[in-house]
Amino acid sequence: MFCCPSCFSDGFLKDHINAESSSFGDCSFCKAKGQNLIDPAELYDRFEPLVGLYRGVREGSALNKLLHDDWNVFSFNRPRIQQRLLKLILGEPELFKTKFEPVFSINKTNIDQWESFREELKHNNRFFPKDAPKYEDIEPFGKYVGIVYDIGSTKLFRARKNRSGIPKDISEMGKPPKENATNGRANPHGIPYLYLASTIETAISENRGHKGETLTIAEFHVTSKLELADLRDPKSTISPFELNEEDELELLYKNIPFLTFLGNELSKPIIPNEANIEYLSSQYLCELFKLIGFHGIIYKSSVSKGHNYVIFDDSKLEAITTYQYKITDVVTKSRKL
Repeated sequence: MFCCPSCFSDGFLKDHINAESSSFGDCSFCKAKGQNLIDPAELYDRFEPLVGLYRGVREGSALNKLLHDDWNVFSFNRPRIQQRLLKLILGEPELFKTKFEPVFSINKTNIDQWESFREELKHNNRFFPKDAPKYEDIEPFGKYVGIVYDIGSTKLFRARKNRSGIPKDISEMGKPPKENATNGRANPHGIPYLYLASTIETAISENRGHKGETLTIAEFHVTSKLELADLRDPKSTISPFELNEEDELELLYKNIPFLTFLGNELSKPIIPNEANIEYLSSQYLCELFKLIGFHGIIYKSSVSKGHNYVIFDDSKLEAITTYQYKITDVVTKSRKL
């Protein structure tokens, strides 16, 4: 029986299988057709350190469930097939007669500290908060969330509303001048950043326009090496299979919830009339990542399926061309409280 890259969500593991595969055909597990195939036992060295984070107990959970819940390992949520695949990877047919639990406890202290800091920043101490997270609290995670875009590797988009229907010139599509920079999710008043989106649809949605309005969309290309902190979904984007050191795996396991929490801090929906005060903690977070040396941050959009990019150093991108769009419909959804 053979597995394939499509069996897994982990990007590193997918690349590893593609590189090591010596067979091609249909997968025995996820049933994907026309795939690079590998004997599951060849993945043992990648899984063994990760499995070391868990221990057998009388009362616990199946190992496949823990791996999937904690690391998004599998691309499918079919427990029996996950178990069958894991048995072959680890070479232990009796594996699922045992229940497991994590060896280490999740670190909740940093999440509690951030929530306390957020409230203090909003309502008690604006400039000298006692509970402010420091550079050294965030810097150790920089190498795990970092992602590099090389020249010409991606296209990003910015939308701006047209005044009186007149298209904007491409020279107007960069970040605003500092005197016009108002409070944003990532930038404080007076400090302009360039906000971009992964798709045109996301850029338009983030603009929160009205039906009938027209917008100019600028397409940006990366012109210099761009190093970003990727906070979209750390549980999925950080690969435990790249790490072989036990202390690194332990650090990640304990703090993945904190990194996920920081990503949510940037992407949570904010009511406009509360934005100035609610943006304080996310602005502080962005300044920390800027201090570490990142050129910007990627985070989930709260109004679209795409992603947002806040760029601290806009000299690394260039607007190449512009398009014109008209908003033809705006959908509002609600639920009873």
